[in-house]
Amino acid sequence: MRIGIDVQATRGQRTGIGVYADQLLRALLRVAPHHEYVPLSWEREGELRTDQRLRWQQWLLPRRARAAGVDLLHVPGFDAPRWRPCPVVLTVHDLIGLLFPEQLPPISRLYWAGWLPRSLRWADHLIADSSHTARDLERRLGIPPERITVIPLGVDERFHPEIPPEAREAARRKYGLAFPVILYVGTLGPRKGLDTLVAAFGRIAGRIPHHLVLAGKPGWWVDRLLREIRALGLTERVHLLGYVPEEDLPALYRLADVFVYPSRYEGFGLPPLEAMACGTPVVCADAASLPEVVGDAALRVPPGDPEAWAAALLRVLEDESLRRRLQAEGPTQARRFTWEETARRTVRVYEQVAGR
Repeated sequence: MRIGIDVQATRGQRTGIGVYADQLLRALLRVAPHHEYVPLSWEREGELRTDQRLRWQQWLLPRRARAAGVDLLHVPGFDAPRWRPCPVVLTVHDLIGLLFPEQLPPISRLYWAGWLPRSLRWADHLIADSSHTARDLERRLGIPPERITVIPLGVDERFHPEIPPEAREAARRKYGLAFPVILYVGTLGPRKGLDTLVAAFGRIAGRIPHHLVLAGKPGWWVDRLLREIRALGLTERVHLLGYVPEEDLPALYRLADVFVYPSRYEGFGLPPLEAMACGTPVVCADAASLPEVVGDAALRVPPGDPEAWAAALLRVLEDESLRRRLQAEGPTQARRFTWEETARRTVRVYEQVAGR
């Protein structure tokens, strides 16, 4: 079977959907080489604006799929094309735009809260990253469960506890981290719970030597976050690194004393899984899909509660037996999620949808 895969999100600075598309394609080539895979992109670098994404996925992508003669098209994120030259499989990572429209820039709400949820019905089959996202699709949009397959993401093998000390020191020098680190990795947006995290850190900053390091693309909300940091007098203790290249992440995770992920809503939650794979203790929100991902190998805390987060951070930093348990159980939990298994289950969906 000739399978087209939209890889536009892999161009430029890759984040969640780009990482998914890249890792899935690599794993498909390893586990199912009897099929042919055709990467399809616009050859434009960087993240597309909403109008550009609509042009790509609604106009250019289906026409390139037809020109390539593919038997099936997999769209790894965003919206499904209204006109389909062949069966379409769409991966749905979350319904953030529908569930939390107030957390989006006003101009983006029409796309994320209006157009995108409607377009999901145009796909022949949906892949959901988690059972939580599948339930959202069923309850919020009325998608029949037989049109949804849950396939979790995987963890790349470069994320492991045996990161050489010299790699960790190189990361410290590159990013100027000459202090103990509490680390967050992800987009700096309102649903990520960073207001809660900064408030919690402010409560305990005087009791610990650690600095809070936030690594990720600044979202539209970042100015408000910076104001909160200044208001709490934390400008010397909270550091925004911006986007961190994928190759630097294993060392960054490994040098941190604790990884934090206070997100109020996730469709999956890859960063805490990567941190656990590196043997770094993880504190994450007990919300949405995250319990499915981290299990009991992370300390889970209610989202939006600065007092609870402050107490949890102190507990992980001061309780050596808890730290050792999380360091041991994290890699074991992470090994349950592999890109090879993601690819094997995805191929079964392709074959089912295409009738092969």
